[in-house]
Amino acid sequence: MVRMQFKFKMDEFVERKSEMEKQLIKAQFLNEKSLSEEDKITFDKYNGVYRVYKSLGTKYKQSVLTAEDIFYSIKGLEKQLKNGNYDNDIEGFKSERNLLKGRLATNLKLTLEVTEKLTTVEPLFVRTSEKVDAIIEAQLPEKE
Repeated sequence: MVRMQFKFKMDEFVERKSEMEKQLIKAQFLNEKSLSEEDKITFDKYNGVYRVYKSLGTKYKQSVLTAEDIFYSIKGLEKQLKNGNYDNDIEGFKSERNLLKGRLATNLKLTLEVTEKLTTVEPLFVRTSEKVDAIIEAQLPEKE
C-alpha cells in the first residue's frame, strides 16, 4: 500500500529544489523594470513551488527510505517466522508485528500527506519552470 504511493523518483524533489535555487539566484540579477506583471507573477508562483519542495522534498525521500526499511524488516520477520524463531515466543512475534504495523501506519500517513501536496503542485512546477527558464535565458544569456 505505501510503496504504491510513490509516484516520483526518490531524489526528484531534492534535485528540483537545487535546480530551482540556482534559477532563483540568477533571477536576482534580472532587471525588475524589464519584467512584465505576468513575469513577476510567474516568479511568485515559482517561488511558492520552491518553498513547497524545500519543506517536503526531504520528507518525501525520508518516507521512501522508511518504507524500504519497513519492507525489509517485514521480510526479515517473515523469514524468522518460517525458521521457527517464534515457535515458543508468540508474544515476541506479536510485539514485533505490532511495532512494524505501527511504523507502517505512521509512514503511510506521512507518505499520503506529502505525496498529495507534491502531486498538487506538480502542474504548477511544470508551467512555471519553463517560463522562468525562458525569462532568465532571454535576459541573462549564458556566455560561452
